[in-house]
Amino acid sequence: MPPPSSTPIGYGSGYSRRRNWHSDPGGAERQARLTCLDLTFDGERATPQVNADGAAPVLVVGGTGDPTTPYPGARHMARALGDGVGVLLTAEEEGHGTYPQNRCVTETVDRRLRTGRTPAPGTVCPGSMS
Repeated sequence: MPPPSSTPIGYGSGYSRRRNWHSDPGGAERQARLTCLDLTFDGERATPQVNADGAAPVLVVGGTGDPTTPYPGARHMARALGDGVGVLLTAEEEGHGTYPQNRCVTETVDRRLRTGRTPAPGTVCPGSMS
């Protein structure tokens, strides 16, 4: 970790607020909200083609109450990837960062990473973060 007085190249003024999130109860939630808050980038905002017909299944995790990456975006991404490719895992949660905080999401994602198995279409994980 850089010394407190330095800010890494590419990080905005919010870096010092984010540095020690792990020592603060509830800090993970704040960290998730602030991670990209002050980062800037050049370039166009474009909507690329994401259709991946014929690719291996891609697990897309979406939280129904996520203010940072809203659930409709996850649904759209899963559909845009194509039939049999985009597999949506729905987490009935408020807040951002269901992995690793929601047990069902964590087990499902970990199983996908370990075995390559995706959940059945329409799988919903009940809320458990609060």
